[in-house]
Amino acid sequence: TQEQDDPVWAAAWTWVQREFDRESFDDAARLALSRWRAEDPAHERAYLQASRLWALAGQVPARAQDPDADE
Repeated sequence: TQEQDDPVWAAAWTWVQREFDRESFDDAARLALSRWRAEDPAHERAYLQASRLWALAGQVPARAQDPDADE
């Protein structure tokens, strides 16, 4: 897909994944993310889109994610 080939999208998705790992996402990482988002409006748009996708994926029940999961 276009998003997979887009380096801005790939970076935004990586940031969202890193941000979710709260233990390793320290103040330096938060500052780096903030700077990256401010560099370019496209960065901010991609980050917001990736964040929404991450949030939506977290709302999908485990059964829907893995049809072979035990009940």
